[in-house]
This record gives sequence, C-alpha cells and structure tokens, in this order.
Amino acid sequence: MTSIALISDIHANALALDAVLADIRARGCDRILCLGDLVGYGPRPGEVIACIRTENIETVMGNYDEAVGFTLPACGCHIDNPRQKALSRHSLHWAIAHTTPQERAFLRSLPETLSVEVEGISFCLTHATPDSITEYLYQADAARMAEIIALITQDVYVYGHTHLPFHAVLGGKHILNAGSVGRPKDFDTRAGYMLAQVHGQRLRAEVVRVPYDVAQVVREMAAQGIDEAFGRFLLDGGEGETQSRNP
Repeated sequence: MTSIALISDIHANALALDAVLADIRARGCDRILCLGDLVGYGPRPGEVIACIRTENIETVMGNYDEAVGFTLPACGCHIDNPRQKALSRHSLHWAIAHTTPQERAFLRSLPETLSVEVEGISFCLTHATPDSITEYLYQADAARMAEIIALITQDVYVYGHTHLPFHAVLGGKHILNAGSVGRPKDFDTRAGYMLAQVHGQRLRAEVVRVPYDVAQVVREMAAQGIDEAFGRFLLDGGEGETQSRNP
C-alpha cells in the first residue's frame, strides 16, 4: 500500500504547514503532493516556499503563486464585492513586497499540472481545473466535473482552490479536493489535507484535520500590517459556505 498526502492552499501559513507535515510524518506517508497557492494572505511566505523546496515536495502553480511570481495586478479571482476586491489587492501587494526575487522566480517555475502514477493508478493534479488556474469547481457542480473527467486521461483528478475538501466518484473516476492547509473555509479552524491510500488498484481517501496555534498566526499577521479581516477569517474558520466565491 502506498500512502499519499495531498496538501493545498497553504497561503503563507507556516505554522499550519508545520503541523500538517508533522502529522504526515507520524503517519509514515510515502509521498507528498501539493496543489499550489503557497503564498497570499498569511505572514510567512518565504518560510513556506523554503519548506516546500527543502522537503522537495512536488507542487503545481496556484493562482496566487502565479500572481505573486509574475507580480500581476490581481490574483485572477472573480470578486464582485468592492471590499473583498480591496482586501484581495492588499493581500497580493503585501505578498509581492514580502517575497524575494528568488522566491518569486521559484513560484514562476511551478508547472500548472502534474501527472503521477502510483501502483498503476494515474493522478492528474492541478490547482483548479485543467482549463483554468482560477476556476472554482464545487462538489455540487456535477455537470462541469463530468466534462473534466471526460477530458483527462488519468484515473484520479486532484485539485484545491475552493478550500473545501471532498472525495467523490463520477464516471468511474475519483475526484479529490484536498481542502486547505492554511486558510480553511468550512468553519473548522484546523489545518486540513487529504490522505489517499492506493492498494491493489484501489483508492481510499480521507480528510485529515490537524490543530495548530491559530491565535499565534493572527498575532503575526497583525504585527506584519496585514489587514485584520484575514485574521478574523482564520479565527472563524472562513465563511463556512459551501459555495463561497472568494479566493
């Protein structure tokens, strides 16, 4: 049996990442794969990037990685609320200002998709969808999911971006959303990741939640001049909405 830890949407939350990696090591996972968004919102983008590189974790590019890496004017998310737009710009500008040219070069180097094979089962990994790095795909979007799994040749489609974890089977293919390590949106303040186990052409997956010192991260955000709205978000476990359209 091969155990794979699927992590996503760390968002510069190094304490959450440390807690998740400790749990992954304790479980003896064979491999770690990351669905992107290393940066944005959180106070320690450089530490998260350094950890991903030091641990040699295979990672795809998230929309925030793209925006910070290429110093884009926006993260690419579709936000209608003026307050949310202003917060998104604030977060992006802060992240760009607090990453080095070398760190941004690393973010630019990340691939948009990865294809891996484990014990004869193939995985397609991308941050959002194979068509778009910013497209939101929710568990209820069955028609769009059917389009995607018909498009890909792999057995398993793995992504993040929505920060809402789930495991579904559609058309004989598995769909896994790894949730979020550093910025959950389901009213659970704990860090999250997906544990996938492959054995004999069979796949089993479960959502894992790991506690960490959320209050400490919120204090660090305030000390770094990051808008307090992002700290409240962590303390509340996000919006708790299954169809949230915020990044």
